[in-house]
Amino acid sequence: MNQFAIAAMGTDRPGIVAAVGEAILGVGGNIDDSSMTILGGHFAMLLVVQVEGDADQLESTLRPVAEKFELMLEVRTAAMHPFSDVDRDDYVVAAYGPDKPGLVSTISRVLAGADANINDFGSRLGADHTFAMWFNVSLAEGTDTAALGEQLRAEGRDLGLDIRLYRAEVEDL
Repeated sequence: MNQFAIAAMGTDRPGIVAAVGEAILGVGGNIDDSSMTILGGHFAMLLVVQVEGDADQLESTLRPVAEKFELMLEVRTAAMHPFSDVDRDDYVVAAYGPDKPGLVSTISRVLAGADANINDFGSRLGADHTFAMWFNVSLAEGTDTAALGEQLRAEGRDLGLDIRLYRAEVEDL
C-alpha cells in the first residue's frame, strides 16, 4: 500500500464525502486521516489515504467525482510527518476578542517562535465582529509552557484578545 494526500475544494453540496469515500474504497483504499470543513459555502477536504498503485491512478479514480461535484483536486504522494517519532505534547490555544487585521499572523508567529507545530486551526467571525480562533498545537518536549502562555497573553492584551493555553484532552483534538 502507498500513502497519498488528497485535497479537494468546491462549492458545498450533499454527497461529496460519500462519493470520494466510495471511490477510495472502490480501489481497495483506506482513509487514514481527514479534515473537512465548510467555509462561506465552500467545501474543503484534506485526506491521507492508503491505496495500491500510484498518484496518477488514484487521481484517475477520483477525477470523475471531482468533475461531477466541480471540485478542484490535487493528489500527491505523502510522506511520514516529520514529528511522527518525536515526543511532543498537545496543547490548545484559544483566543477571543474584537476582530482586526493581523490577529492570526501575530499569534501564529508567537507559536512559530516557540517551535510549536500547528496541527489544526479554526476561526469564526461573529455578527458583532467578535473574532474567535483556536489552534491545536504540538509543543516540543521541554517547552516552557508557562513562559509561552505569558507571551501569548501579552500579545493578546496588545491586540485586545483574551488568550488561553491549556493541555489538550482527547476530545479537543
